[in-house]
Amino acid sequence: MYVILMGAQGSGKGTQAAVIAPELKLTMVATGELFRAAIAARSELGLQVEAILARGDLVPDDVTNAIVRERLAGIVAAAAGGDGNGALFDGFPRNENQARALDTILDDLGQRLTVVIEIDVPREALIERLAGRRTGATSGRIFNIQGMTPEQLAAIEEELIQRDDDQPEAIARRLAIYDQQTAPLLAYYAERGLVERVNGDQPVEDVTAAIMQAIESRVAAGKAS
Repeated sequence: MYVILMGAQGSGKGTQAAVIAPELKLTMVATGELFRAAIAARSELGLQVEAILARGDLVPDDVTNAIVRERLAGIVAAAAGGDGNGALFDGFPRNENQARALDTILDDLGQRLTVVIEIDVPREALIERLAGRRTGATSGRIFNIQGMTPEQLAAIEEELIQRDDDQPEAIARRLAIYDQQTAPLLAYYAERGLVERVNGDQPVEDVTAAIMQAIESRVAAGKAS
């Protein structure tokens, strides 16, 4: 199965992906990790990415798509051998060009998307979550101080830092970019009947359960058709 998780910053995509991927034996596909792996491997594509990032430029879609194709070929081969069940995409695709490229890649590999999960959280809740996010100065762990008691805060044995991109102005810019570039993909996938919307403004465990139910329903429908 091949599942895309979508949602604005602060929607809990990363949290849900970390739970759902191992539960369903899906390999995580996140472009940032793919870029780092390609660079570490000193592959031809990795060297291209390294040079692009060193210049401070964004990695072009054609290079990103090529790296995703390479990774998916390995995932499909592994699944065919009984090792894993497919992929969970987090942060890819980011635009319609990448979405169309993913369609082509999967088709070439004899696969297709199972479902696109939209984790829907009201804008006010997103802003509150992001504004309350803090990073541990020593561990790099992410905390959210919204709703934490003084005792819970005191139990954190390191300094908590608010990153620049979690400041109000930066949050507004990030959400605007999502609206402009990524949210339109929901319309692209909705036209094909692939989108399942999940309420992300509830306890983490309930969001997980809703996502799992949506995926399982799609898989069952696919087997029946």
